[in-house]
Amino acid sequence: MSLPQLYNEMVNSGEVTENTSQRSVTVLLEALRQEIHKTHKNKPALGKLFKKQPVAHQALGIYLWGSVGRGKSMLMDIFFKNVDIPAKRRVHFHAFMQEVHARIHTLRNDRKSSASGADPVMMLAQELAKESQLLCFDELQAPDVTDATLLYRLFQSLLDAGVIIVSTSNRPPETLYTGGVQKERFDKFIILLQENMQIVHLQSDTDYRMQQLKSLQKVYFYPLGSAADQFIKGILQRLCPNCPPQKDFLSVHARQVEFVRYNHLTGQFTFDELCAKPLGPADYLTIAHHLGTVILTGIPKLGEEKRNESKRFVTFIDTLYEQKVKLICTAEVAPEQLYTVGDGAFEFQRTVSRLVEMQSEAYLKAEKPLASPQKPDKTT
Repeated sequence: MSLPQLYNEMVNSGEVTENTSQRSVTVLLEALRQEIHKTHKNKPALGKLFKKQPVAHQALGIYLWGSVGRGKSMLMDIFFKNVDIPAKRRVHFHAFMQEVHARIHTLRNDRKSSASGADPVMMLAQELAKESQLLCFDELQAPDVTDATLLYRLFQSLLDAGVIIVSTSNRPPETLYTGGVQKERFDKFIILLQENMQIVHLQSDTDYRMQQLKSLQKVYFYPLGSAADQFIKGILQRLCPNCPPQKDFLSVHARQVEFVRYNHLTGQFTFDELCAKPLGPADYLTIAHHLGTVILTGIPKLGEEKRNESKRFVTFIDTLYEQKVKLICTAEVAPEQLYTVGDGAFEFQRTVSRLVEMQSEAYLKAEKPLASPQKPDKTT
């Protein structure tokens, strides 16, 4: 069944609302899907199909951008699920970049690799190209100038190897870099995307995630105070009627992240424990891999004075969302009022959107994905 046909079924079943722009994107994704299947069936290297020609140029993928809540990730997931090749991978871009830095560090420290004088970035690109013929990135972004040169070299090598790249983003390529300084270092990467990927704007006046606001009070309670404490108490009585709290911890790179465990898969944290301390993606990924439900209490109204805490909170929510971990929380204000003014307020709207979606019935019913082959440290 083609992607437009699958989209029809989703509309007819009421799973999604008919949207002309979304339907147009399914046509483009279907064309790319057919090219991938044809190439895989005929068995030549993908790079041979997509070599740049003097006249006709075949894009190596699709860069799908648009405002939050318009269905970008949903469309990419439909595409990814229905591309019938074994060597494919879908990953949140933030998690991918963390992996890239870790693997480059390993290659640099490998004596055999160092002795060969090979460029670790090129070596990693070769490894990634062998592992996946298709890479799907969710939420491609570039807030850090240190990644500017790295991204260009890595993507150039992947594209040269014929790897198909499909990505979603909230911004068009020309405004992708938000770091501000040394923008010229990022221009080559922007040009690379524009020359090798079909840039598609998913336009819609409707933010579908925000339509789910009515369900927020089920697992997102505000404001803070005695009523919020009673809310959490009631949640625990329903979720864990016969499981007394016990102190536990997860081990991450010889560091311990402490929390209160109520049963095998439910853990409770305070906002300060997770976001006021210098934790990072590895800590949050460990939590997401080992818990099915996270109870987070005491989320404050955020602003410029809590920018570091805000960035950690964004990373934490992204990680839970990707791993389909259930979130129950108490906060000072509603999601859309958490961070409204200051540096990073625009980017935070994606987190607001995800907080809303994470309260929906569809998200709460979603199953966690299979664990990544590169698992974090296990519970001690």
